[in-house]
Amino acid sequence: MLRSRVITSVILATLVLAALFALPTTWLSVVLALLLLVAGGWENARLAGVENAAAQAAWILVLCIGGAALIWATHIPSAIPVMLGSATVGWLFLALWLRFPAFGRPAPTGGLPRFQPLKLIVIGLILLAAFVAISWLHFYSPWRVVFLLFIIAAADIGAFFTGHRFGGPKLAPVISPGKTWSGVAGGLVAAVATAAICAQLMPAIPLAPVSAALVAAVLVALSIFGDLLMSLFKRHRGLKDTSALLPGHGGMLDRVDSLSAAAPVFAFILWWLTAGA
Repeated sequence: MLRSRVITSVILATLVLAALFALPTTWLSVVLALLLLVAGGWENARLAGVENAAAQAAWILVLCIGGAALIWATHIPSAIPVMLGSATVGWLFLALWLRFPAFGRPAPTGGLPRFQPLKLIVIGLILLAAFVAISWLHFYSPWRVVFLLFIIAAADIGAFFTGHRFGGPKLAPVISPGKTWSGVAGGLVAAVATAAICAQLMPAIPLAPVSAALVAAVLVALSIFGDLLMSLFKRHRGLKDTSALLPGHGGMLDRVDSLSAAAPVFAFILWWLTAGA
């Protein structure tokens, strides 16, 4: 299991970095659409109880059309803050779902929930927001996407090792029993340190080291929200992973849950700091 996880991670990291620096934003958006809107949209439909293949395909088509429309809208300067700001505010509301984890859970009889349009729309909007944000970040510099990915990766690695080493109180025992507060602390320290270093080394990041560290702390909190929200939805459906698409890692949504939460907020912060420049 660990071996396949490591192999998949190395392959994914290599492909992602190659795509970020080799592809223009237009083609990167096509790749993102395949990953987030097609693969992610299919898993999105399954989590929402859509079992019919034709209905799943229809939802994927809706997401792709929506993604194309949003990318076109990025050519309108005033649309950028509206889209990214809406996604940022949306995540604040989604955090409330974690406060009431019973909402949307299976019936007491143990049966799986039927079609749940709210989950379909919520996850779909999350994917669309991430799609637009990452495309926008890449348009200005691939290094902005790399910076974000490094923060998310550092938080994951730091949380994994400190959580396993120190254990301690659970972060959300009902939703995700494996996560601990020590893991959160370790992930936060790793992400903050990574952000401060990267801000010094990456000219495309318009942040001083201290500012970058503060932004990283916000992004880590959001990435935890994203991870927990997806864990909650999987628990509602009785699933361990959103699919078996990535050996050792589960599905696409299992890999991009943290990124999907952090990307729109990071893009909005950079837009706000640079006034859309």
